[in-house]
Amino acid sequence: MSLLMRIVFFGLAGIIGGMLAWPFAEVIIYYQADFPTLLIFNAALGITVGLFMGICFGMSEGLIAVSKEKIKAGIIMGIITGIIGGLAGFVAGQAALLYIGTTFFNSNYSFQKIGIPVSRAIGWAIFGICIGVAHGLRNMSLAKVRNGIIGGFVGGILGGLAVEYMRIYSPENMFARLVGLIIMGFLIGMFYGLIENRLAKASMQLLNGRYKGKEFPITGRVTNIGRSGKTEIGINGYTNVADVHTLIKKEGNDFILTDAGSKPGTFVNDDRAERVRLKNGDIIRVGEAQFQFRKK
Repeated sequence: MSLLMRIVFFGLAGIIGGMLAWPFAEVIIYYQADFPTLLIFNAALGITVGLFMGICFGMSEGLIAVSKEKIKAGIIMGIITGIIGGLAGFVAGQAALLYIGTTFFNSNYSFQKIGIPVSRAIGWAIFGICIGVAHGLRNMSLAKVRNGIIGGFVGGILGGLAVEYMRIYSPENMFARLVGLIIMGFLIGMFYGLIENRLAKASMQLLNGRYKGKEFPITGRVTNIGRSGKTEIGINGYTNVADVHTLIKKEGNDFILTDAGSKPGTFVNDDRAERVRLKNGDIIRVGEAQFQFRKK
């Protein structure tokens, strides 16, 4: 899977999350009058949307990596960040609504058409951040957390505006709400992928085997390569690969490859390497898997 296809895949994960959340959100909206307070109603709605989007986005990287471990861990982290995001987004939206409404708008019309959608979009932006950081928290990667914050914020606020204006101009149309959720999910996922791709300074592309052509962005300070599903670059479909076979460390503008003590060894341009500074276009062999290192 190329880096471009990663972006598309993250966007599709957001679309599926929005579609799955929609029918449950509609049930909550249908029974709105039965909720004791508006606070509880909105909290339930936020948690529901967050739960499904969190799960779909959380497991997306595991699906890309074809790793059961990453899928399971992603689902768990997605549930946690989705619930937190739903609640945090609601609280932030209400706070923004109170501040913006009393500070910037004098007429009810402008408040309804601009103030409320913008305020709630800020809440959706906080929601998007919580959803976006799922991968980074699972990997304990500050770089991926950064990508999630930026991508989640941009996608959340733009998608939130879509959701809110769909609500304003088609208040009784449930399918308009579906479209709004789909747009928001897609934008959160797409912008996460775009930021990941933009901020990655290098990538590794597989040149052979069952995953030939698959590309892995190098985003963190340390990138592990190996058979284990917990590594950043997992290659469990290849022989002679240790659980953690090779490390790539970013040192300033350089990328330093280090063999992790594997018996088969790591080779760069057919030379056995214990520690080597990588150059653009280097061919790296990890067990039977061959990569091309690409530096931006």
